[in-house]
Amino acid sequence: MSRHTSNESGGNDGTWFLEAVGARDRTPSSIEAVEQLESENVDTIGDAAATFDGDPGTSTSSFHPVPAPPPPPDLEHPAVRSEPPDDAAPLGEPVPMPDEALSAPLRSRRRFRWPIVIVLVLSIVGVGVAAIVLPRMVEDDALVVRQSYYDAAVDLRAYLPEAQSALDAVTNPASSDDMVSAAVPAVAELDTTAFTLESATSEPLPSAPPLVPSDPIDALEPLRVRGNVLGITGSQIATRIGSAYVYRTAIPGLLDMGTLPSGATTQEVNEISVRLAASLATAAGVLADVPSDPVFATTRSAATAAIERYAPWQDEYLASLTSEDAETATRLVDELELMHTDLIAALEADLLVFRSTADADIVTLAADLEAYLDDLTRP
Repeated sequence: MSRHTSNESGGNDGTWFLEAVGARDRTPSSIEAVEQLESENVDTIGDAAATFDGDPGTSTSSFHPVPAPPPPPDLEHPAVRSEPPDDAAPLGEPVPMPDEALSAPLRSRRRFRWPIVIVLVLSIVGVGVAAIVLPRMVEDDALVVRQSYYDAAVDLRAYLPEAQSALDAVTNPASSDDMVSAAVPAVAELDTTAFTLESATSEPLPSAPPLVPSDPIDALEPLRVRGNVLGITGSQIATRIGSAYVYRTAIPGLLDMGTLPSGATTQEVNEISVRLAASLATAAGVLADVPSDPVFATTRSAATAAIERYAPWQDEYLASLTSEDAETATRLVDELELMHTDLIAALEADLLVFRSTADADIVTLAADLEAYLDDLTRP
């Protein structure tokens, strides 16, 4: 392929391309122009061709024959250029480059970064789900706590009639020993049921997640406080009935020595002395162990006075037996029986007062529990 020269303006006018494809006659070079001129001279002179040897007017035949010039391009049938290889780009079009030669941003043909879009969509969906699920979870947690309060409170309310029966058995003077003993498990069950409510309402309330309304949980706080008070009240009633049971079973045994003789032999006096000393120690221990309940203050005071008198009474009684003073011994036995009778009377009076106050407390607790259960069932 011949080189092309620049035009006079120093630019490229594209003629070389037209010549290359045969659309335009190629501009002859200087040598070709001289050869063409000689050819034209030969045609004009005839068959005797002469070449210019550098000496004017002189022709030589040593340079003959003159090489025939190349045929002119066929304008009607321009030469067809060989097709570029398959991987070559058409002329005038950008040459594609393999993806490996491009940087990552240029190699990507995606208009969007789908991982980011997916993450955003999932985040939006997650926020929407959380906005629906989390408040419902808070409501469910509050409902579970509310249900635990309700179950414990309804159990306590249902057991209060049993508590009244136990109270009657303990405080009624006509109750047999078996009836009084049967009250013990009932009192223990009352205390257990009340403690269940107290424990349930002592647990801390669940917390709401951040940015989630905690109104359902906040509404439980006053119910938690009320339920705890009701549970403590039930336990206090059970404890007081238990105290009444202790007084009912322990005080009648104080100073109860049965029938004492007004006269006895030396051996019998020694045996009586041992019995009296043991009963005094037992009475002092019972008085120290009985609960300090205000309702039984009269009974406790009477028992304390009787025990204080009981110690010197024993010395006087044993002395009368030793001296065979039957009259003094009889008077002392009557005094002991009177102290015991007065002690029983004080106990029965206190038991009646306790029955009235404890029964009123049970009735009040039942009403408070019913109101509490109504509040628990309200949304």
